[in-house]
Amino acid sequence: MILFANEGHRDHKSPMKSLLVISAVALVATLSSTLAANIVINTGDAAEFGQGIATSTVCDSHLTIRATTKFTGSEHVLDAIEIGDISTLTHDNNLSIQIFDSGTSQGLLQQPAVVRVGSDGASFTKTSQNDNTTLETVTVNTSSLGGGTKNEKGRSVIRLKSITSDGTNPIPSEDVFKFTIQSDGNGGCTPIYSLGDIGPAGGTVGILPTTAGNTTGLYFEFCQKSPSEEFWCPFSSPGSTTTVGTASGIGTGSANTVKIVAKCASGAAVYADSYSLGGYSDWFLPSSLELYEARDFLPAGRYWSSTERSSVEAYNQAFPTAVSAFHDFWGKHWRTNYVLPMRTFTQ
Repeated sequence: MILFANEGHRDHKSPMKSLLVISAVALVATLSSTLAANIVINTGDAAEFGQGIATSTVCDSHLTIRATTKFTGSEHVLDAIEIGDISTLTHDNNLSIQIFDSGTSQGLLQQPAVVRVGSDGASFTKTSQNDNTTLETVTVNTSSLGGGTKNEKGRSVIRLKSITSDGTNPIPSEDVFKFTIQSDGNGGCTPIYSLGDIGPAGGTVGILPTTAGNTTGLYFEFCQKSPSEEFWCPFSSPGSTTTVGTASGIGTGSANTVKIVAKCASGAAVYADSYSLGGYSDWFLPSSLELYEARDFLPAGRYWSSTERSSVEAYNQAFPTAVSAFHDFWGKHWRTNYVLPMRTFTQ
């Protein structure tokens, strides 16, 4: 049986920011014994294990740690350290793992094992050279929600194996008192979004910074369609029979909306401009290409875009669709369509 000793330890000599600190009493020599725990990160609360308290900070609000031993025929030795439930919030970070006994501050590894988490949050490379461990990626998962309190995406698992103190001699299990895992925090703990994810405002992510034609560097999320249909611009407003001056590209919907609202007392753009969700009020009527690029995730319906075709016509699109972004257009003030507010964000 293996227990975690509680400890609010932080190595102030290290330039790394503490991701979490785990302490363990000496591993009792039992064949294939296992220790495991759930670690809560960045909540400000303490998690109790066995005889004390383990505190932790930075990024991921939940990780799991599991260490295993094996019997060599003469003694029990540390076999592997497994870190699981790693969310994509840890992207672009270096994780540093070290093992300690109870009597010294010097680690049992010749140097910490440093694992680089890639920009996708789920590729792992051991960058340390003389730590006498090998890295095994057990599971790559960037989509499932983990055990975190912030609905972090990703449940990847990595494992350090072939652990020795000097390249030859394994570490006796009775010498192991604690493991420390630290992060340099360089990734900034910013989320990585994929198409179809829930955005910061509670909408659905429909366009990525990497989407073809998107030169803004921004994500686009959209909300649910309006409960009723709207005119593009009412007949009584000047925008219904004059050219407002809109564009069609990705990144133009917000500016289009400003121009339309200035010329229309009500209608689709006014609805989008006044929309609020999740504490955000920066919504706009998407341009024809913004609307079209999100087509695989939009609820069924026919929607206005903020792109004019002429002084009296504007483009709209019915979804699902097999036609192009500029296939359908209707009169600004004599036909109605649903409205799908959209907004942009950086993280």
